[in-house]
Amino acid sequence: MSQMLGSPYTVFAVNLAIDVLLKATIVLAIAGLASWFLRGASAAMRHAVWSVALGSLLILPLLSAALPAWRLEPLYVSLKVENVSLEVEAGATSNDGVLYRALAEDDLPAVAVRTSDALQASHAKAMRSKRGEAAVTPASAVERGSTGPSAAGIALFIWVVGVLVLLARLGFDMLRVHGITRRAQEPRSTDVCALAQELAASLGVRQRIRLLVSGEVAVPVTWGLWVPVVLLPQAMTKWSTERKRIVLLHELAHVARFDYAVLLMVEVACAIYWFNPLVWLAARLNALERERACDDHALHVGVRSEVYATHLFEIACAQVVGRAPRGAFAMARASSLAQRFRSILARGLDRAPISQRQLLSASLTALAVAFPLASFEIWGALQEGDPVAMRVRELQNDDPLIRRHAAWALGELESTRGVRPLIERLRDDDADVRLVAGWALGEIKDYMAIQPLIERLEDEDPLVREMAVLSLGEIEHPAAVSALSEALQQHEQLREPVIWALGEIGGREASTARAAVFAEWGRNPWDNDEVWTGRLGSDVARPLARDLSALIAALRDDDPSMRRSAAEWLGIRGDERAVDSLLDTLRDPQPPVRAMAIWALDEINPSRHQSR
Repeated sequence: MSQMLGSPYTVFAVNLAIDVLLKATIVLAIAGLASWFLRGASAAMRHAVWSVALGSLLILPLLSAALPAWRLEPLYVSLKVENVSLEVEAGATSNDGVLYRALAEDDLPAVAVRTSDALQASHAKAMRSKRGEAAVTPASAVERGSTGPSAAGIALFIWVVGVLVLLARLGFDMLRVHGITRRAQEPRSTDVCALAQELAASLGVRQRIRLLVSGEVAVPVTWGLWVPVVLLPQAMTKWSTERKRIVLLHELAHVARFDYAVLLMVEVACAIYWFNPLVWLAARLNALERERACDDHALHVGVRSEVYATHLFEIACAQVVGRAPRGAFAMARASSLAQRFRSILARGLDRAPISQRQLLSASLTALAVAFPLASFEIWGALQEGDPVAMRVRELQNDDPLIRRHAAWALGELESTRGVRPLIERLRDDDADVRLVAGWALGEIKDYMAIQPLIERLEDEDPLVREMAVLSLGEIEHPAAVSALSEALQQHEQLREPVIWALGEIGGREASTARAAVFAEWGRNPWDNDEVWTGRLGSDVARPLARDLSALIAALRDDDPSMRRSAAEWLGIRGDERAVDSLLDTLRDPQPPVRAMAIWALDEINPSRHQSR
């Protein structure tokens, strides 16, 4: 179950659901506007508008998934893409011929980011004091968290449960009314049956109708799709002929208008969109207009409004049982009586039933709205302004350089929404993408990344293994201690990064393992900032500090100290144009240079520098 909730298909389903929810809101807003403009038209027309709108919600998910997608791209996104294309055409390259992007300072909108000098001991102490008891969470809990469901999966699960509950409630109510029907009896009075046949013929009802009497209902109830059933209360035997005529006119109007099919459709729509309050509001208005339309049916054939209202009121007062099941129509529901009385007694209203031509026109209009609306990716367009969503999409790009840059950006944004996409990139075919994805997961520090990073300790690329060690140290969880010790037994070249990672993790277990590594190495323990990171404050590249191009060129200097100093000063400058060159420096043959490139990549954060 947890694997299913955490799969990429779950994220797709949730994104589709959000997109459909936005489209459904637009459809209901259009229906509400149309209903307002038709407030002088008949209730049957307004009921048709709401019915068609709610019915279109059922086909929106299918159309959105099946039709070709058209994305509504905001203007600022189009301009940004155009600017980047112009830069690429201009051939903006670093001195060694590697193409890099000179992104604008506003490429990443301002976001709240944690300040982290990832490879310094002071940062490690701050993070440990910030987490407190979290540092002693059992390893088993981390392993469960690494494969647990995402927030999207949990939301999807809750939605499915809600749908199933509401559909089960509808099914229970249908079984309930079916049981009442099975226990009901044929009316003893033949005049009621004859009146029902006469009125059905006048309304154009050609279906066979079952007329039954039951002591389990207090008001007239109608239900049934293929063979409609009209359930009358036992008090019907005391009704006058006039009341019987009014009641049968109202109930048979439901049959003539195929309202039961619409009722089931609306109930299914409410079950699927149960989390959207607008759908429930639309369903309530649909039910009100439905009852008004059936009232108008009776008034349209000559029943006086004050007589109809009197009988309706007396029938409602005789109701002594609970509400009628949702799988049937009840003639007098208390929730809608006030509005219906005002409508019944009003003068000059249009009470004509809807024609087939009008119904066809409303349906075609709904299709004309639903098809193009389903083709547009509204949610995708809104996400264009979301830097995390934008970088996640770039992780799927065919160009490994773009994937690598996107992984770095997700690490700087430090959003947990980037964790799962970055974990997937740990299996990327390109080793450089795996390398930067590992670095980014260390920046985000989500416990879900622990197990995937442990698996990368056996990566075929030695620098990817090294980065996995460093990122596990960044996350600072004791669950990684045993895995780091085992990795050191397999790969001796990981000694310094493992020592640093164990020092960052801290605690009794990590400290014991760290001391054992020094003892086996035959050296005295070092302070953690001297093991891997080294001291900051080099002056070698200071004369180049004002020249970005010169600093980038110095990353390829023959002198390792110059390369390390250049990386440090690029981090101090915080210019994003140096990112791709620093990402290349992650493969420098000298560990101190690689360590400073890691530090610099964390320091280059446009949003952080803008907020200072």
